[in-house]
Amino acid sequence: MNHFKLTCLGLTVSLGFALPARAEDPLQEQIHRFVADSHFNGVVLTGKGGRAEYVEAFGVMDTEAKKSVQRNSRFFVGSVSKWLTSIVVLRLVDEGKLALDEPILTYLPEYRADTGKQITLRHLISHGSGLPNGLMDAAKKDPSIERETRPQAEAVTKYASGDLVFTPGSRFDYNITNWILVQAILERVSGQPYAQLAQRLVFKPLRMANSGIAAGEAGNVPHLALGYRSLEPKLERRVYTLPNYLVVAGGFYSTADDMLRLNHGVLSGKLLSPASRKALLTIERPESNYALGGRVRTFEAKGQAPRTVATNDGTCGAYRTVAWRDLESGRTVILLSSLRPDDAKLFAFTESLLGLQSEQKEN
Repeated sequence: MNHFKLTCLGLTVSLGFALPARAEDPLQEQIHRFVADSHFNGVVLTGKGGRAEYVEAFGVMDTEAKKSVQRNSRFFVGSVSKWLTSIVVLRLVDEGKLALDEPILTYLPEYRADTGKQITLRHLISHGSGLPNGLMDAAKKDPSIERETRPQAEAVTKYASGDLVFTPGSRFDYNITNWILVQAILERVSGQPYAQLAQRLVFKPLRMANSGIAAGEAGNVPHLALGYRSLEPKLERRVYTLPNYLVVAGGFYSTADDMLRLNHGVLSGKLLSPASRKALLTIERPESNYALGGRVRTFEAKGQAPRTVATNDGTCGAYRTVAWRDLESGRTVILLSSLRPDDAKLFAFTESLLGLQSEQKEN
């Protein structure tokens, strides 16, 4: 039985509509066409400001337990974790405990001095540190690293202390190893595990009661939509695991409604100071539209004003996430999936929901 037939037989759940749930509603028809065409398995949310206008859940949360995806199902959000971590960094900047342009040697005095005095937090969270990707190099030789548990300081020494391959700040290099150092700094300065820090600085003030931090499925996350490599013709799970010393880069799980709270609470300017909000949205690496922990893109259409959009998306295991917000209108699209859809279809659908043109102006 194929995925869309499962949906039609009752494994689709529609919840929390602010728009009329009529079969002829154009938005609903557009979403259902996308679901049928892409075999989407997850939650679609559109909203404006802090209000969800349309939420619908599709497909299977746990095949063995015969559970369908619900509006409050939790999903790992991949690299959107890096955006969250950058927000946590900026919250500590606002508290006067961190500075983006201070050498990391200030916070990790035991780190190697020759590179530690050149690299800053801004370099790390904008992927411009110049560090080699020691973790990925090691994982190619030993894939079991993705499941290991290791003290943070030991991970820094083993994976994140290599010789610089370029001058910090001179170019973009999407490098997961940067985030081992970021996690070490956050936990050192705060005296708290990162999960507690994120809870205190972001989840609690934004009332994100269904979000948290975990080392993949090893964290036993309740109400988690399980990841699948395929649902048909062959059912195949894809278990997501993550080292404990890298949860800042991929350990964030959330729901569609909590992701809307995060986007609105941060981008409306209520959680961060004006200076920190500006820093979060300022492009540091123009060659990739990369700011701090996420991307900011400008979309242009002939005869229309440019549209600036915070375009955060992530991948981890079977999970695929889109969390885009038009900064002018406050319109937001959240897509959470536990069965990776075709990216071209996913992003075309997102742009369509926001009324954007595919052609972008490179910043």
